[in-house]
Amino acid sequence: MAVVDPIPREKAPAELQAVYDGLTKRAGRVPDFYGVMARHPAALKSFLPLYASVMKEGTLEPRYKELAYLKTSHLNGCEYCSRAHTPAAKRAGITVEQIGALTFYERSPLFDEKEKAVLLYAERMTRAAGAGLRDMAVGELKRHFTEDQIVELALVTCMANFTNRFNNGLRIEPDLG
Repeated sequence: MAVVDPIPREKAPAELQAVYDGLTKRAGRVPDFYGVMARHPAALKSFLPLYASVMKEGTLEPRYKELAYLKTSHLNGCEYCSRAHTPAAKRAGITVEQIGALTFYERSPLFDEKEKAVLLYAERMTRAAGAGLRDMAVGELKRHFTEDQIVELALVTCMANFTNRFNNGLRIEPDLG
């Protein structure tokens, strides 16, 4: 059971009605994650463009962003984000078999070296907030990605950790995916 209930549309502040309209247009309703965040209207209004810029803009291919997001969500045990990002991951070309192999990606033939570098980076960033990064892992990233793309990958991993902790900390029930 969730720690707090999402704010339904009829009780949402007037300043969030346009936000609720946009979310409803995109998802058919306001997902609980956003309905709960609506309890702090300024945070929700700031979060949406930040999230969109991290996930939709830049030069890092969507498949790598979704791999990092899913790996982070799996490590954190965030069912909400895992379910929410699985359809996007599939649209980005990640297979059901790859999603199932995220736990043991290092030995899996389903991932190439570039994908493994992304997964290792997301894992190290999540488990040790970067302190666990070794020169070899950073060197592997730099072999495959530009510095701008590495920043994007860091932002995606940070965003995933944020949403994972928000959902897990407030026990928001999965209603997406």
